This record gives sequence, C-alpha cells and structure tokens, in this order.
Amino acid sequence: MSSIPSPGPSVVTARLREALETADCLMLADLLHPNVHWSPPEGGDTGCHARSHVLSRFSRLHALGLRATTEETFTYPTAVVLGLRIHGTVPPAAPEKVGYHVFDVTGGLITRITGYADRAQALEVAFTGAATESGHSRGYRPGVSG
Repeated sequence: MSSIPSPGPSVVTARLREALETADCLMLADLLHPNVHWSPPEGGDTGCHARSHVLSRFSRLHALGLRATTEETFTYPTAVVLGLRIHGTVPPAAPEKVGYHVFDVTGGLITRITGYADRAQALEVAFTGAATESGHSRGYRPGVSG
C-alpha cells in the first residue's frame, strides 16, 4: 500500500498564502495539524490549541472585516514566513505595518504559528527552528490566526 507524500514546503507556502488572502477556511483546515498551537506573545490562555480553535478565530476575524495581504514570502525546509499586512477597522488591523508570521511545518502540516513585529527575528527563528524549540512565541499578536 502506498502512502501519499506530504506536500513540499513551496506547496505549503502557496496554499497558505492563498488560504489567508481568500479567507478559504477549507483550504486552511487542510494545512493545519489537528493539534496546531498558536499562543499570543503576551502569554496566557487566550491562544489557540487546536485546528478547530484556529479556524474559529480566523472565521470570526474575517466576519469582523479583517483581511490579510501578503507582502513577503519566505520558505524554509521546516517553516514558512509570511509578511502580512492586516486591513480592517478593528484590532488587530494595522495596515501601516507588516507583521511577520512563522508557520512551523512538519509532514506538510502547520504545527505552530508565531507572530513577530521584527522581520529579522522572524527569519532567524524560521531558519533555526527556534520557535518550535522554545515552546513560546514573541512579537505581536498574529491577526489572521488568532
């Protein structure tokens, strides 16, 4: 019996970018590990701890009028970094800023989402895998996923 190979990093990047820009929850669901973890930089219990929770927040933020546009894309063997500009009239909209989101990828699925205000820090974390190893996130609250 043959198994279906998991998508490569560039495929995950393209699908993730499309899912976020088109607010396609079904496409996003296909990319998220069932136990995906997103925790806000301020800590606490307000993060997302499962695919259903991430999708619920994503849908709610979209219903509030928030939209994401991708300014930059970086693909690493175990992470995707998107520079996102969040548009809308409610927080965390900040169209004048680009926030960087590191999506850790294992087996073709996103296992952790971490937001950073600083581009260099996000790229370093994605390159070294530090977000996965440290078990926490730094930066600012990711608007599209939490």
